[in-house]
Amino acid sequence: MKTNQHSWFQKALVTVSIAVVTLPFAIQSAQAKTTDELAPHAAAYGYFVDHYRQNIADHTTVQNNPVVGEMSPFSTYWSSGQAHDPDILNQNIVQSAIITQHRTDAEATRSYLTDRRDLRYNLISGLGPYATTFIKNANAQTDFTTMPTTPLPANAPYSKVEWADPTSTLGPLVKLVNTTAHSPFSGTGVVKHVVKYIRPYRQSPQVKVLPVLSNVMAAAKSDDYDFPSGHTTAAFETGLTLAYAVPERFQELITRASEVGYDRVLAGRHSPLAVIGGRLVGTAMTAAVLNDPENQDLKQQAYQVAHTNALLDSKAATAVDDFSNYQTNRTAYRSRLTYGFKPSGDTHQAMRVPKGAEVLLASRLPYLSTNQRRDVLYTTGLPSGYPVLDDTEGWGRLDLFSAANGYGALNQQVTITMDAKRGGFNVQDTWRNNLTGHGQLIKKGTGTLTLAGNNQFTGGVRLKAGTLNLASPTAAGKGTIILNGGTLQVTKNYTHLGGQFRQSAGRLVVTPSSHLKIKHTAKLGGTLALTKGHLKNGTILMTFQAHTGKFKQVTGLPHGWHVHYTKHAVSLAK
Repeated sequence: MKTNQHSWFQKALVTVSIAVVTLPFAIQSAQAKTTDELAPHAAAYGYFVDHYRQNIADHTTVQNNPVVGEMSPFSTYWSSGQAHDPDILNQNIVQSAIITQHRTDAEATRSYLTDRRDLRYNLISGLGPYATTFIKNANAQTDFTTMPTTPLPANAPYSKVEWADPTSTLGPLVKLVNTTAHSPFSGTGVVKHVVKYIRPYRQSPQVKVLPVLSNVMAAAKSDDYDFPSGHTTAAFETGLTLAYAVPERFQELITRASEVGYDRVLAGRHSPLAVIGGRLVGTAMTAAVLNDPENQDLKQQAYQVAHTNALLDSKAATAVDDFSNYQTNRTAYRSRLTYGFKPSGDTHQAMRVPKGAEVLLASRLPYLSTNQRRDVLYTTGLPSGYPVLDDTEGWGRLDLFSAANGYGALNQQVTITMDAKRGGFNVQDTWRNNLTGHGQLIKKGTGTLTLAGNNQFTGGVRLKAGTLNLASPTAAGKGTIILNGGTLQVTKNYTHLGGQFRQSAGRLVVTPSSHLKIKHTAKLGGTLALTKGHLKNGTILMTFQAHTGKFKQVTGLPHGWHVHYTKHAVSLAK
């Protein structure tokens, strides 16, 4: 079926904003209410992580193939070559057309290289400054480095070289990627032939294929189907596997994985819904491989070798980082979660966290328990109702970029213990999400946690050990701050504490220009430490409704300076 009628295309073009090209949008996160809601929900096939090896040619039903089952929400719109929801399907092709029509020269080159290179090699750039070190120590290679000026012949081959060497210095990491992204169970060939959804460039001439690939795409077989995207699947399998071993590049790697999917749309190869489907399959398959008991030793070896001078500890990390801008990464990744589609289904479904999905955060949030990581996935998940995303287990609604930023809501007491001796993110980490909820955060251990969001949670914070850094004006939320030990560090000139402040021990560290505005009362004790900076007589450091006690010790003040206490403030005096 070739749907090239210009009437529906022009009508849909009016309703789909050109902003789809840049894909800006905001998603409200789901919020967990009870621990019971974190329990997994079995699909018709059971659980993906338990049955991923059933993704083989002989298994083609939602009951016996987890990939077919995971992709079953697409049957609402299309199945076995038949359209069921023309509006969603038309929007899918319109978005494909808009994106291809606004393809830049740089995007054309990138999408060509993405198309031709080994699917796993495509993710190396997500390692940023470590990419050249990886290429050297993994013996990684590609036979595609530039885009030709004329169309390739119809039978032009893909990459013929092995992407990386499993016997190299980084061999365990290469092997783990191969286990995830290049196994007999990791592909999308079976489900594509079940769904039989036609490629976008064959549905409308408004989808502008990449000229250099025009002969190749025209000669593709009639059963070369669109949904889900195999390149995107492999990108997330590779990206998330690398992110497990190199969690320091977690968000950058999954942003690159999402960019590979976008490249497929740019080239005219795939539609947005096919790319979304590929993300789901790649995410679930990676979780399955990382959970598989047979892979536990290899998983640990991959992490360990990545944290030697063969990669992260190398002094030769000098490659250009295309993913150095956090805000750009965040906007790009989150916009590609839905590609501008609006909710069209049930918007009142509770969030679900798939069985085993928490393993994807195990190295990124190592100081959290298994159940706490599930809670992070729950409280950062997407709302229901978006096309394709409402699979039974919940793979489609995971927002791993936001999950890497910590909790989205504290709906019960959360205690974290960061042991700096364990290294990695146990040493220091930053939660960037805007925290809501009524739960209390209790911080223990020797590591440093930074709160950087516009936080509204009301349960307050109790600091017992280590360092808690308040890096935004509302980082502390609206509850009571209790300082029993450790160091509470205020880095902004103006920081608002929405409840009480009670210090019995530990250190409160402020700058000479800090103003800590406490909404209610303060109980002072422990140490007040001032960092270096310009001192000005009369500068107010803290305000409150009233206070009891005084600091037991004040450090960082030159001779002749002291702090002055009044009913409503603490200030500098000389």
